[in-house]
Amino acid sequence: MARNRNKVVVTIIAALMALSYLPLVSSAGSTGHIWLDCDPGEKARGIGGWPAGGIICPADYEPNLVYTFTIIVENRGKEPLMDLRLAMAIHGPDPPPPETTSDDFVSIQIESSIHYLGDFGSTEYNPFDESFGGRHHVYVGTDAIWDIYHHAPNVIPAKSVAYLTATVTLGRAPSDDFEIHFDAFDTITEYKSPNGHDITFISGARIPVDKEPPVACIVGGDEITVYEGDEVTFDGSCSYDPDGWIVSYEWDFDANVDSDGDGNSENDVDATGMIVTFTWYDDYEVDVSLTVTDNDGLQDTAYQHVFVLNVPPELEFEGAFIEFELSLRLTGEKWHNVELKVYKNYDPETGDFEEELGALEVERWPGPPDQNPSSGTSLLVSVDISGQDTYTAVVTYDPFEDNGDAILGDQPINGQLWGANPVQLVATFPDGTECRKHHTFNVQQSIKRDSDHWNHVEPWIVNLTVGAVAGVPIKFVATATDPGSDDLTFDWDWGDGNWTSNLYLYDPIRGPDPAFPPGSPYEPLGAPWDPWYTNYTGQLPPIVITDIVYHTYGAEGTYTITLTVTDDDGGTATYSFELEISGHFGGC
Repeated sequence: MARNRNKVVVTIIAALMALSYLPLVSSAGSTGHIWLDCDPGEKARGIGGWPAGGIICPADYEPNLVYTFTIIVENRGKEPLMDLRLAMAIHGPDPPPPETTSDDFVSIQIESSIHYLGDFGSTEYNPFDESFGGRHHVYVGTDAIWDIYHHAPNVIPAKSVAYLTATVTLGRAPSDDFEIHFDAFDTITEYKSPNGHDITFISGARIPVDKEPPVACIVGGDEITVYEGDEVTFDGSCSYDPDGWIVSYEWDFDANVDSDGDGNSENDVDATGMIVTFTWYDDYEVDVSLTVTDNDGLQDTAYQHVFVLNVPPELEFEGAFIEFELSLRLTGEKWHNVELKVYKNYDPETGDFEEELGALEVERWPGPPDQNPSSGTSLLVSVDISGQDTYTAVVTYDPFEDNGDAILGDQPINGQLWGANPVQLVATFPDGTECRKHHTFNVQQSIKRDSDHWNHVEPWIVNLTVGAVAGVPIKFVATATDPGSDDLTFDWDWGDGNWTSNLYLYDPIRGPDPAFPPGSPYEPLGAPWDPWYTNYTGQLPPIVITDIVYHTYGAEGTYTITLTVTDDDGGTATYSFELEISGHFGGC
């Protein structure tokens, strides 16, 4: 559309344009907004005090001027405009009171509806505001008089544009301060035109002719797609000023959020600078605006529509575990020590391991073996039966003096160097079943029988692999990570007709987070002005949830277990594996 101001010859009335509607191929505006434009027209850029993003419809005022232009109504919402109304304010010359007389204005005709000066009445507030319970900050108090153009019964379909022909007839001596301001609203859908997307009919004499405004631009074009949790960079370096330089860059990351708390969400400055960053922690759809100001005080605004897409959670299955007690029973030569250590992912070739899970030491004293002193009665061991990790018991033998022993008080002679000590490694399972393994340590015996190893005793290495048993509880552990503020649900299908479901809320104080659209009242989480920037624990996204559940199988068999983790926006992650359940513990 041309934005060059066209001079219109006095008393020449252009033929009325036929009302028409054109579908929008794509919409870069926020859902539920009506955007106004005019032809001929141009961006306000701060001219006459109007917002940088607004549109002015200039005309060269002359006595008895009859001027025809086109009002463009763009329905950017998802519902048709069934009851469109244009609130028209006529505002006379300053200083107050801004009286409009027949010298300034005679009438305005929109399509077939004519509105004369006498049809405009006084009201304290803009009728646009009265419909929505707030102030539009166009005029305050009695600064203007108002009338309403009613477009019904004509309907403007969703995502389409309507063109309305308007003809203004001025009085015999119009003041250059006279203007007509237009706001749009629909009483059924409650769609409305936001600040910066309304139009004003003004005198062309108020437009500076000796200075050119800057041109705002955001790198990346009209629309971008990002993901929740991304640090998004907004770059205004493509903006420029034809006859000077840009002195400020002001960004508004969401016109729906009143970040400065003044009651107007469309005048916020959320960041300054040519290049800025921002992160959304939930899926969303929003217009980001950049307003640039040049060295002459002129402004321009550019918009970039941002689609923030959901990211599904990442799932890590950490294993299925059987818990049992490990203990040592030591007989044979007195004063000798045996130590048990349990390792996760132990390499018997190198002795390397991922984690030491516990240790237990027993010393052979005179008397019954069950009365031997020890550093503890037993070790509680949790062994993965899903094959994720390996668990190993390493038992070492010490026939020498107290140095390094966990139990002190044995005799200096420390038994006979040629003595032997039989050892039992006892595993006691939750159902009372015991599994016993046997080994005999001998001071003068070694796997490597040579002079260098004659008195060295290699450790006894026992693989602790066990299987799952019917009737015994199994502990299942999984961890999910979400980059945003989504609630997570863990659904376990046990393959035996039973299932378990656990819901974890990002913030239990506010409760479940509805999916977008329409979204929760606090989406998108993450704005610096958002008091709920962190959840009630003070944790910033990403959020990490570990789910621990127990399940007991009632019968032998092979079962397919499926875990599905779902975020509140429908993103999922799934893990599935088979588990064999036997009738008794084996491996003894």
